[in-house]
Amino acid sequence: MKKLFYISLFQFIVMSIAWAQPHNNNSPAALSKSGDEEIEKGQYYNALDQYTKAYGEVKDKDIAIKIAKTHFLLRDYTKSVNWFNRVLSKDKANKYLEERFLYGRALKMAGSTTEAAAEFKTYIESGGDPNLKAWAETELKGIELMGTLKENVALNVKNIGSPVNNPENQSSPAIDVDGTLYFGSLGVKDSKDKDKKDDGVHFCNLYSSTIVPDKGYGKATALPENINREGYHTANVSITPDGNTMYYTRVVSDGGHMEESKLYASTKTAGGWSPALEVTGINGDYIVRHPVEGELYGNKVLFFAANIPGGKGGFDLYYANKTGEASFSEPIGLGSLNTAMDELTPYYIDGKLFFSSEGWPGLGGLDVFSSTWNGSEFSTPINLGMPINSSVDDIYYKINKNGDMGFLVSNRDAPGSKSLKGKTCCDDIYTVEKRKFILELSNIIKDQSKKAIKGATVQLIEMSGGKDGEIQSKTNNDGNIISFLLDKDKSYKVVVSKANYFPEEIQLNTVGVTEDQEYKREFILKNLPPESDVEILTINEAIRLNNIYYNYDDDKILKDAEGDLYAIMDLMTKYPDMTIELGSHTDSRGDDNYNQKLSLRRANSARRWLMNKGVAGDRITAKGYGETVILNNCTNGEDCTDEEHRYNRRTEFKILSGPTTIEVKKEVLKKKGNINKG
Repeated sequence: MKKLFYISLFQFIVMSIAWAQPHNNNSPAALSKSGDEEIEKGQYYNALDQYTKAYGEVKDKDIAIKIAKTHFLLRDYTKSVNWFNRVLSKDKANKYLEERFLYGRALKMAGSTTEAAAEFKTYIESGGDPNLKAWAETELKGIELMGTLKENVALNVKNIGSPVNNPENQSSPAIDVDGTLYFGSLGVKDSKDKDKKDDGVHFCNLYSSTIVPDKGYGKATALPENINREGYHTANVSITPDGNTMYYTRVVSDGGHMEESKLYASTKTAGGWSPALEVTGINGDYIVRHPVEGELYGNKVLFFAANIPGGKGGFDLYYANKTGEASFSEPIGLGSLNTAMDELTPYYIDGKLFFSSEGWPGLGGLDVFSSTWNGSEFSTPINLGMPINSSVDDIYYKINKNGDMGFLVSNRDAPGSKSLKGKTCCDDIYTVEKRKFILELSNIIKDQSKKAIKGATVQLIEMSGGKDGEIQSKTNNDGNIISFLLDKDKSYKVVVSKANYFPEEIQLNTVGVTEDQEYKREFILKNLPPESDVEILTINEAIRLNNIYYNYDDDKILKDAEGDLYAIMDLMTKYPDMTIELGSHTDSRGDDNYNQKLSLRRANSARRWLMNKGVAGDRITAKGYGETVILNNCTNGEDCTDEEHRYNRRTEFKILSGPTTIEVKKEVLKKKGNINKG
């Protein structure tokens, strides 16, 4: 099956820096056509620029759909969802029915699984492409899988950080026997070449980095020119278990598309890695990627991914028997593992093959799977679940023999991640470590009839000296089990909440525990009465104050805001031990740093108002978020009305300490401030 609207890792690496000059004709039709041409060339940023200019002139729905698809290609799933929604939410005649499938994928990868499932079901019922219908069925199975897969809290997935990661893409982490890390990266331009003309085309090269005691991996160094050949993209590195051979690919590209990709090998010598030797027996008139050595039937083999004609579709997994130095037999397909979608980045160790696929039911785009070799065939792949997999792309998973240390590459939005354009545009390298001492809390949420409740939120609050400390919060929209990792010798409070239910709360501690232990806690939530006049607000939950808005570039409290502020003042009086955060937000217009300062001034304005009414200042923390949390599609460069921008100029409050839940009369909220969650 030919894959639609998916951009591979290497294609993104190339197109993210290969800029061509689009046409200069500025009519909407010409701009849209120019965007189409840029898409064909793999120049997706150029295409987005042309489409956006065209849409600004005519507000055409067809162009809006093109913008949505381009954002998906650029892996900016939130923007893709927003642009699809502009059109599809009003498409009563189903003119854009075929776009529902891709909209579902964008929703899923943006984390909106319930909405994604609805779009996949719509396409299955009414869509026209049987291949996409089959893919939608697989996507639905993946969403169902989310409710049954338990997160492996024993594993800690952490961004490896600088200087290995940079805002461009990183790939294929591989460890040598001496602990040296090798990887592929689009490196920044070397300072010594600052006078050299930059033609806009940068190349992916292989780098190495060694551990600096107490600091992590040190500065990355490009491998010599006998490996990183000028004019080629060099990537997909792997090291054999004995450390004597390095495999990698050299790629020729035209714009954002791979025209040629072949496997090469180098051997380790006393003077370093030998010059590249082209692998024989495997390369052909197709794209070969991701080589890694393994063993089958007692023989050394090379696993790899390729789009060899006659395969199941996209990139399939293959192996070839080793017959000599850099010499192999003809490729043999791993039929039971391959699907109509892509299978990529194989890694073999001790009878297990790990690989990434989007053709098996998964949590996001490309998920990591494992399959065990029984001596004659591979078992049905198993999804590794979270935290290895996420809602986006997770590839190049590698783990050591003990299973306690490894690597992963992902474009997830996580602490420490670096992305050139948007939060999920680019791939970073992550370390995977198994925790040595595991205390796990499993929260099982049910209703009074003992049926599972999906979509509940669990807050784990660390208690210190009888006061609330660090708060972790998780929501499971696809199941009723939410797990946390606990620290030893700590006390915790656990609060479970769900709309239309009374919250439940327990306390527990790990004092004196000296070995691995799992704490299972079952919560039975009671329904709020159908006509209840009570709204339940929970700790650390952002409550949007709909009437505390501001004029553009101003921090003065408007008259309409006083109703909301009086409502907060009443709550502070009712709960005298409660402390809160007032967080203020700006719209996206203006300088980022200026907006950050402006939002802090706005939060302080609301804080001063409450202090003038007698609320102690130490009970209120003012925080400015600037334009970091936009509630609609009005991000930088988007064409929005002032009213749409005003929606983002708001103040929110949340409980920091004191009561973990509070009850507020809906009547009070309606009359005194229209406080809404959001």
